[in-house]
Amino acid sequence: MDMHTVEELSKVLKVLGDPTRLAMLKQMETDEQCACSFVDCFDISQPAISRHLKMLRQAGLLLERRDKQWIHYRLNEASPFYPLVMELLGQVELHDPTGTSASTCNVKSS
Repeated sequence: MDMHTVEELSKVLKVLGDPTRLAMLKQMETDEQCACSFVDCFDISQPAISRHLKMLRQAGLLLERRDKQWIHYRLNEASPFYPLVMELLGQVELHDPTGTSASTCNVKSS
């Protein structure tokens, strides 16, 4: 695994420390996601989803692809933090409020 400065790692860990952003990354672990799908999946507003995606993109963790009016996001495999993100996502299991494993679209944010 690559070495990072304290400042770089601190910035990325702060972005990863939010439960909603971590769940969003988990949903993109294997495939890209349309921004619109996050609005359906999380119990938060579209502007809040956009802010979360912007923070992940600014940290270099996401890439976006535009398809007409839709924006699709995927993990940035070229990011120096990609191995760290994948290692962390391997430890994440999404749960629904009943405590059972959640499908990728039944996540409720706090």
